[in-house]
Amino acid sequence: MLIDTHCHIDQFSSPEDAVRECETSGVRVVAVTNLPSHFAVAADRLREHPLVSAALGIHPLSAKEGMREMAAFKRMAPHANFIGEIGLDFSRYGEATKSIQEHVFEEILSVIRDRPRFITLHSRGRAEKAVLEGLRRHEIKAAVFHWFSGPAKVLDEVFTEGHFISINPAMLSSAKGERIIAQSPRDRILIESDGPFAKVQGKSCKPNDVLLVYKFLADRWKISIEEVILCIKNNFERITDTFRRTPPF
Repeated sequence: MLIDTHCHIDQFSSPEDAVRECETSGVRVVAVTNLPSHFAVAADRLREHPLVSAALGIHPLSAKEGMREMAAFKRMAPHANFIGEIGLDFSRYGEATKSIQEHVFEEILSVIRDRPRFITLHSRGRAEKAVLEGLRRHEIKAAVFHWFSGPAKVLDEVFTEGHFISINPAMLSSAKGERIIAQSPRDRILIESDGPFAKVQGKSCKPNDVLLVYKFLADRWKISIEEVILCIKNNFERITDTFRRTPPF
């Protein structure tokens, strides 16, 4: 089974078709959301689709709306084993809302620190260190930095603190992406599509496109693709096996 740990299923033109493709191909997907109101819809619609789990999120670039939906996040969080997309964005896209983002992120971390969950994180524009420090303050372990693009020193700290990164197809064709992959231990790597936002040759990635990353790692590590599949599965289960009950979403 292939695993896509970060995909915006609800942002595809036809989310229903995307889910059907996942089921047909046997791709396990963490379907991140940008707001609790989006999560509520996704969780309801995905109840009959065990391969696709909705994740409760407040995207940093939706922080203003997230402030208004924080009460809903707090109400839903006890029942959610998958959290994301959450984090900070200090790029030019998030510069105007930096202080709001920081407040929202701190609120989120204070809510989800109570027990283990699968957490997928946004960290862009030199926000990696701040995200890592937030996890440290709240003693949150084994989180996943999606599409990490920060400095090598911070990446080392991410691994030292026991966290993971997730790699998508768009990272395979950039020098920075290759550097990050080369620096990452095998037991700290997960795979994502980040569809439909990540693109390869101008086309939006779909969950099935994680196969490109599996093949890349097999070639890089000089092992079979079956061995890569087992490695990623083991890494994913090291996080999800900490759940004390069957994930409700």
